[in-house]
Amino acid sequence: MRNDKRIRRKKIELMIISLLTMTIVIGGFSINNKNNSNVVEAINIVYALSLLNDENPINKAIDNRITEIKIKNAEVELNNRRRELKAEKLVQAREEEELKVDKLAEAKANGKIAYLTFDDGPSKVVTPHILEVLEQNDVKATFFVIGYMAEKYPEVVRMTYKDGHAIGNHTYSHNYGYIYKSSANFLEDIERANMTLKLILGEDFSTNVIRFPGGSFGQNKKAAVNAIKESGYYYFDWNSLNGDAEGVDLTKDRLIERFTETIQNKGELIVLMHDTDMKNSTVQALPEIIKILKDKGYIFGVLDEYYE
Repeated sequence: MRNDKRIRRKKIELMIISLLTMTIVIGGFSINNKNNSNVVEAINIVYALSLLNDENPINKAIDNRITEIKIKNAEVELNNRRRELKAEKLVQAREEEELKVDKLAEAKANGKIAYLTFDDGPSKVVTPHILEVLEQNDVKATFFVIGYMAEKYPEVVRMTYKDGHAIGNHTYSHNYGYIYKSSANFLEDIERANMTLKLILGEDFSTNVIRFPGGSFGQNKKAAVNAIKESGYYYFDWNSLNGDAEGVDLTKDRLIERFTETIQNKGELIVLMHDTDMKNSTVQALPEIIKILKDKGYIFGVLDEYYE
């Protein structure tokens, strides 16, 4: 409103200046033509009045300038609003992040936190479907990725990472005979998987979180476990599962039942599941598993180097 008043005032000022200028010019002409002064003065009045007409070139120029000013002011206001919205979004994102941190701390204090984990992916079909379910439920998970599978489906790895999920290392080959033959073999396979993930997600990506294929259990893995610790890696097993690796073509209801059996009397849960393309029932059971955990007061976290 204030800008419109300023523009109208500017227009009137410019019109008055133009009118005075033309009057002086025509008036000077009339002095030089004393014999026709009455005619010239009449012309002066008619011409001066014509300056107020919208079709007058001077008025058109003024209107064009006013339009330019309006457009410029509108652009300034739009840019200011964009900056305000960006700042508001940043504040909102910061507040949401702080709220998540607070909830996570509260959940840890109360002993009610669940870490959903998925092994042996990525896969072409099942992993994207799992990502959809997680997004719909606003849950972040940890994906322990096999290197050679990541090479097959790099776009799925990027999608998983972009969605804010944690990426863990599940070796490159997942070949028990090779990786557990010696600690050197195991470390070499882990490093190869890390290099693969860097090629897909960028040089800035790194993870020091791993999961042993088959878990870290057993005397034959002691050397590999010690080598991993000395190399600065963190490894995670599990204390809950949905049983999707315990058979073929297991039903959704069976997975939910198996999951329910394994969470009894546990405050902190690390849940083992799989996201290969043979695990369609895992996708089907996942919404109910998440609902069960939420109903029991669990909050969700991801496994990383900040895990205590």
